[in-house]
Formats: sequence, C-alpha cells, structure tokens
Amino acid sequence: MDPERQKRREEIDKALSFIQYAGHITALLFFQVFLTQLVCNLLDEGNAVFRDGEWRQAAMNYTEGVNVARYAQSEALVIPSELLESLYVNRAAAYYHLGDYERGVQDCDSALCVSEGSRRALYRKALSLRELGHFREAYECGTGCLLSAPHDRQVSELAQDLANKLGLKIRKAYISPQNGPMGTNLSLLSRNPLAATHEFRQACHACYSRIGPRVMDYKYQPDAAHRCKRDVLLCRSKASEDQTWKRVRPRPARNNFLGAFVLCKEVQERQECQYGENCTFAYCQEEIDVWTQERKGALSRELLFDPLGTNERRALSVTRLLQLHMGMFMFLCEECFDSKPRIISKRSKENLAVCSNLTARHPFDDNKCLVHVVRSANVRYSKVRPLHPLCQFDVCRHEVRYGCQREDSCSFAHSVIELKCWVLQQDTGITHEEIVQESKRHWHRLEQNAQRQKVNTGGGSCGRSRGLNLKMKFVCGQCWREGQVNEPDKQLKYCTAKAKHSWTKERRVLLVKSFEKKKWVVVRPLPFSRTYPQQYDMCVHVMKQKKCHYIGNCSFAHSPEERDVWTYMKNNSLRDMQQMYDMWLSLTNQNRRSDGTLMTPPPEEKPIAMSTDYAESCHMASWCFRFKTFVSRNREKLNVLCFFFFFFPVCDRQAGACRVEVTCDPCHSVEELAYGK
Repeated sequence: MDPERQKRREEIDKALSFIQYAGHITALLFFQVFLTQLVCNLLDEGNAVFRDGEWRQAAMNYTEGVNVARYAQSEALVIPSELLESLYVNRAAAYYHLGDYERGVQDCDSALCVSEGSRRALYRKALSLRELGHFREAYECGTGCLLSAPHDRQVSELAQDLANKLGLKIRKAYISPQNGPMGTNLSLLSRNPLAATHEFRQACHACYSRIGPRVMDYKYQPDAAHRCKRDVLLCRSKASEDQTWKRVRPRPARNNFLGAFVLCKEVQERQECQYGENCTFAYCQEEIDVWTQERKGALSRELLFDPLGTNERRALSVTRLLQLHMGMFMFLCEECFDSKPRIISKRSKENLAVCSNLTARHPFDDNKCLVHVVRSANVRYSKVRPLHPLCQFDVCRHEVRYGCQREDSCSFAHSVIELKCWVLQQDTGITHEEIVQESKRHWHRLEQNAQRQKVNTGGGSCGRSRGLNLKMKFVCGQCWREGQVNEPDKQLKYCTAKAKHSWTKERRVLLVKSFEKKKWVVVRPLPFSRTYPQQYDMCVHVMKQKKCHYIGNCSFAHSPEERDVWTYMKNNSLRDMQQMYDMWLSLTNQNRRSDGTLMTPPPEEKPIAMSTDYAESCHMASWCFRFKTFVSRNREKLNVLCFFFFFFPVCDRQAGACRVEVTCDPCHSVEELAYGK
C-alpha cells in the first residue's frame, strides 16, 4: 500500500473512533466539516480499492460512508448531495461486479432520490436491469441517460443493444439540409457573444504604444508603418462615449474565484497601480466584459479573429496551419505523454519498434499520437486526437476555463489546433501520417529557401564582418566577473591577468561596444530554438530599467547591442559562440598580419627533464627575484612596517598556543598589531 493510502486509512480509523465519543462537541460547524472530510476519505478509499478489483471491500467502504452521512443527517448536519450520489452509484457499480444486481438497482434509486435525473445512476440502473432481464425498464433508463449525454459512446452502445433485444427499429440520424451533418457546423466559440455591443481589433506594442506613465496611457496608431504581430487584444464599447481603443489583458489565472470582476481602485482614481500588469482587478469595463465571457467558456481569443467560416475552411491546409500557428507536427508515445508527470519520448533510434523511454519501452507504432510542437521561449505540446464520428467541432468550454477532467474521452476539441486538424480531416480526409509527412516537407522547403537566400546574398566569412557595425572582443569570463577586462595572450593559452586563468571555451565571454558609446556590453549565447524567430525583441524588464528575473534563461535581448549581434548571427547562420570566436580570431589574425606581426598557434610543449636539486635551486632563485622586486617597489611601506614591528614585536608562538597570552607583551595577531598602530 502506498504511503498516501496508508495515511488516509489511519485518518479514517481515528475519525471513526472519535465520532463514537463525540457527544460533548457543541461546535456544529467544526463537526460538519469533520464528518464531510470523513465521508470524502471513505469515498476515495473505496475508489482506490475498486480500481484494484476488490469489489467487496469497496462496497464495505461505500457502506461506511453512507452510514456516516446518515448519522450526520440525524444530527441536523448537511452532507453535500454530490457525495451521497457518488457513494450510492459507486456502491451500485461494486454490487454489479459482485453479481448482486437487485441491491445495485436499489442504490441507483437512492441516488436518483438524492439527485434527480443523475446520468450515472440511470446508466448503472440500466446495466443492472439488463442483467435481471427487465429490458423494457432498462431501455427507458438508457434513453433517459441518452438524452442527457447524446454523444457518450457507452450509453449509445447500451441503448442500441437494448433496442435490438426488444426488437425495436433503429432509426437514422437527422441531417439538416442547411448545415449538413450534425457536428460539422461552425464553432460555437467563434460566435462572439459581444459582437453586438463591442468592437475588437488586434494590435502589437509597436502600434499600441505607451504615451504616459500610467497604466491606461496608451495610444493606438493603426497607420504606423510596421509589421504588426497581432499579440494585443483591443476592445471598445459601441454605446460608450469614450471611443478610444482599450487593451484587454489576459484573464487572471485564479480558478477558485467565482465572484464578479471589479475595477481597480487606483485606476478609477487616476493613480498609478502599484501591481502593474500583475493586478487581478480590471482596468476598464471592456476588460470586465471580456473576462466574464471567457470565464463562462463562451469566448476564446484565438477563435475571435479566425472563426473557421466557409472561406477559411476552403483555404485550410497543413502548410496554412503551420504558417498561422508556427511549430511542427510529430509523433510521440501516447503512454508516456499521458503519464503524470508527462514524459516526452519519440521513436527510439536504436530500436525503431519501441519508444525512447528507457524504463518503459512501449511499442511505438501501437501507442503513437499526433502532437503539435511550438518552440519559442518554452516548448508547448498540444495533443491532436483522432477524428471519430462523435467528435464535436467546438472547443471544450471546460478546457478553456480550468481544464477538462474527461481528457481523451471528451468529444470536444481541447485546443484550437486540434479543432482545425479535425476540420481539415473532415473536409479532405487526410490522415495523421500524411499530416506529419506534409509538415516535414514544409520545413524542408523552408530550409532550402533559407540556403538559397544565403547563397544569393553571398554569405561567407568575408561578408559576415561587414554587417556588424560594432567593436567586438573576447575576454576572460572569470576576470570579467571580478571587474577586469583581460584578453588572451599570444599563445591563446591563458588570459593576460596575473592569475593566468586558462583560456577555455567555457570561460570566454563576448563583449561588444558601439561606436557611439564607451561602455562594453556582454552578449549571451543565442537562445536555443529549433528555428530562428522572425526578429529578436528587447526584454520588457530591461526596458523598464528593472532587473530581469530570468537572467541567463531569458530569450529576449538585454541590450540593443545584444539584439544586433543575435540578428547578425541569425542572418549568417551562426548557431553558437564558438563560430563567433573563430570569426573574431580570423579577423584578429588579419589585423595583426597587416601590422607586420604574425600570430601563429603555440607550438607543442615538450617535457624537459632536470635534476631535483637544479629544479629546487631555480625555484628559490625565482622567489628571490620576486622578493627583490617587491622590496624595490614598496620600500617606504616596508620601512614603516619594520618600525611598527620593532616597537610592537610579534610573539613567536601562535595565537592560542601561548600559555601567558594575557600577560605576554608581544602581539599575538595582526589585529592586535593594527590596534597598537
């Protein structure tokens, strides 16, 4: 038994023994919470035992939970009806596996009394009645369950089986002459619920720029000459007198908040909000309206400007999807992908029949799933499930709000890319294998186009040095952290500092300086990504003259010089700093050759054999030379130091070893010597 179950079992035993002697408790609120937690623990323990196949023990746990709930009701305490319904339905499932169908029907009736029209209770009752031979009553329960869940595959199969046993006619599904088959209509989330009262527009930080210090001091400039990224949502109310476009921030990620959104008090008083972008209060009424609809699951920002209408569906293709959403399609192991924590495992290179997870080794062809991967500052994976007849062409509102608990059994799409893939499969009949092959061909074409542009622009070692209008040099990283700037020596073996740090790849730091400034700026390595972004942007924290919390992992540039260097490396296909170092080394060699000096790599060092006495004499001679140099350079300081040593002698014994340390006249440490001075 795992530690969590062991701990829960101990809590259940303690609680059951406690309530037997709880007659003196007068705090009703505490006792109600205590009993509710006990019922929850009994339900969880019964579910855990049920999953292990111990039906009788599971029924005993559910029975104990029902008894505790009835005891609470006798004491005028309220137990949530959802808990009672789950206890009755789960006990009915345990009785079904034990073959006690009559008691299962009784528990389903009790669950229906607690929660009228419960889909789970109707389904379990229909199963038990079918085993008892009451097909007509089972069919009535099945049809009632089918009305509440028309797209549930298990319920549909049960109703069809009961209809066959009763000899009923199986009717065809109704197909509308206007919209076509059910499920192929437009996405409900693409029907903007605020279209009649609000106007929406997409912008970016270039065309919607800040004009003042406050959070609402922005101005929309649609005529600005730029390439809009469309990553900012703007909104304005049609009935409002203020027709300026207002930015709608992302909704605060607080799933437990169920109240109404309100305006920020500082913004209402036209003051500066101290929380800035992290403020969970709305900055305008338009933001409240959008956040409210998003929390209801009735509005999705991604589908707001891409409603998948008839024109969009005709132009939809794999290439179009990759152009809109970037990234690529690939196959991953579904068993590893659905595990918690998630494991990303591809096809193994050593054995193509299994996945790359060394501990599991799942059969890859039987467990592969289609995944859309986008690599930017982080890597985002979106699973694309296969299309089946019960799929609903709409985004799941639970997934939009806080995550769908049904996971793969849900008939709705869990992402926009999954919805578009379903639409593409519905219209063209393309398979997942063909989607992956088309994605590979798309990226192959992009790589070929990039190589052609590189050849046409004459990219080479000579042309690379012309595009970067900056001074550049490599220095020792350890010295740079200590505030020193030291380049390598002529042999490229150590730095020029007295410490003689080794000149290795890990200790090299690139410094650049523009011709207008006098300060050297450090340049970090290029952010890791499979493909280059369209352009590199400045870090928001650095632009606000604040400290970036991501430091080395930040994928945004921390200075204009760093942005120029990254852009130069992207245009010239320089992946790492080693290529920049080779280019700088070649340029440095060319400059030194033009000055008349030749920079050659250091020759191989040969070991020199000498006697031990001669080596020790050389070592002593070098130390004598260093001491003479030190004395000649610091003669005045040494005279003063000798003066104080003469009047304040130092004890021959070390500190702590002198037996008469308190009454001893000489000093016992450097601190005493300085105090005497």
